[in-house]
Amino acid sequence: MRISFRQIQDVRRADLFAFHTDPGNLGVLLAGWRGFELLSHSGHIRPGARVTLVQALGPLRFRMTFEHFLLEPPERFGERLVDGPFTKFEHVHAFEAEGERTTIVDEVSFELPWYRGGRIAERLIAAPLLRRFFAFRQEAYGRLIRERRIGSR
Repeated sequence: MRISFRQIQDVRRADLFAFHTDPGNLGVLLAGWRGFELLSHSGHIRPGARVTLVQALGPLRFRMTFEHFLLEPPERFGERLVDGPFTKFEHVHAFEAEGERTTIVDEVSFELPWYRGGRIAERLIAAPLLRRFFAFRQEAYGRLIRERRIGSR
């Protein structure tokens, strides 16, 4: 399944991209997202760098390791799952400059194995959860920008 998310934030592309170059900021961005825990990261997002996290869903805990495979500053970067509950999970973050604003486009491609519900679980569980996740992330960006934790305004 493939899902795309688009949002506009009142921050310069260079500042937003710079925020993402520190993988520790994933924990800052997702503070308050229920069940999320950042376990480790490589300290950068260059290809080959890894991030390991846990995402709990009710009583279930899923440990996931992502490896960065794409880095084209300040336009885009991407990571793919190398260990976790999905058969495939690839996420590319793209940043389009709009003057002093930035359009963020997230392209996510994922598949669940048959024993985790396959396409039915993708459509009924994973896709709605990802939509809620990106809505949460959009609000988190806005808050961090207003608090001047992203950008220089």
